This record gives sequence, structure tokens and C-alpha cells, in this order.
Amino acid sequence: MMDPQQLIYLYDLPKDKITCTMISLIFKEKSGVILDSKPQIKRDLTRPFCSAMVSIKDTKQFNEACEKMKYFEIEGKQCRALPFDKQLLGSNKDKLMNHNIFVKVPKHLKHEDLHHLFEEYGKIKSLKISLNPDFSSRGYGFICFQEENSANGALQGAQFPEGVHPMKFEPKDRRSFRRLINNIYVKNLPEDKSNEDIAELFKPFGNIKSLFV
Repeated sequence: MMDPQQLIYLYDLPKDKITCTMISLIFKEKSGVILDSKPQIKRDLTRPFCSAMVSIKDTKQFNEACEKMKYFEIEGKQCRALPFDKQLLGSNKDKLMNHNIFVKVPKHLKHEDLHHLFEEYGKIKSLKISLNPDFSSRGYGFICFQEENSANGALQGAQFPEGVHPMKFEPKDRRSFRRLINNIYVKNLPEDKSNEDIAELFKPFGNIKSLFV
């Protein structure tokens, strides 16, 4: 079993290209670290990219790999690496809500470019630019800072390059979304129709809990 404290997670890997041998070569070339165990690749048919886990026993080499492997490319395709962090897993992410910012970015900007623009505000725990299945940028990204005041500082920061706009992170409320699945929106109603008229029209389809015209 891999030691969770010495794990590095790799993200946004191209499904049709990545192999264990390729991952080992990338680590050796980019960080100088020779992996002493086989990477574990995870492929999910429902997702456009795959991910992988790498365990590095030597603490010095682990720290070097964490620093040098943050962002890398495979045949021009942007990929990311993050060390294991309990705060970034599952429900623990909620505790970091105020540490996050949402950023609109030009589509030519890369992960490391965005990192350089915001690292002056504080240590960055994780950063990603959202990618389409073909690895093109969607024009936005997310940054999670180690400290909450770093996120606040970035939101109030100096002038950024054209097309870079940091904003407060507003996560979607899944509970609110679930409450909306029983709602329908109806347009082009005649102006003389009242709430009672509309209720009578839709009553055959089920019990109406609320209605507003």
C-alpha cells in the first residue's frame, strides 16, 4: 500500500498516450527523480483525461518532485501534479472555501503562467485551468491558497494583464440544485392569465407545491 504522506497525484493526463514508462521518464527528466515503484494509472471511461499516483519513499526526492513537477506537458498537452493533502480531499474542501478564487483567463495562458501571476499573494495549494477534452483552455481557472488572507489579497490585487480577472469563488449549492429539479419555467403566457388559471392548466400533471406568475 502506498504511503499517503509520500504520494503525488497527476492530473489531466492524455488517455491515449500515457504509460507507466512515460511517467517515469517525465519524472527523471523534469525533476531528476528516479521512481522506485511503478506508477498507478487510473482510467475512467466517463472522463476525458486520466490520472495517476506516484509514491516516492525518499523525503528529499519527494519534496524535489513536488516542486518541479507542479506543471508539465506531454506532447504539448498541459498536465498537473499535486502532493497528497488531506484538506483537498472530499468534504474537507468545504473548509477551504474562502481560500479559493475563480479566475477568468485568456485562452493562451498556461498553468505556470497563472501561478507566476498570483504567487506573490501567498503560497498556492492547488491551481488549475479548466480544459476541454481536446486540452484547449475553457478560459477560466481556480486557485486555492494556503491562507485565506492570500485569497483576499489576490481579489484586491493590483492591475492584472488584459483578460485576467480574479473573482470570489462561489461554489454551486448541490442541495439548491436538487430542489430545482421539480420546477419548470413557462414563457409566452397570455397577460390576462392569473395564478389560478395556470394552476388549473397544470393540475392534471400532479400536485402543485408553488406557483408564481
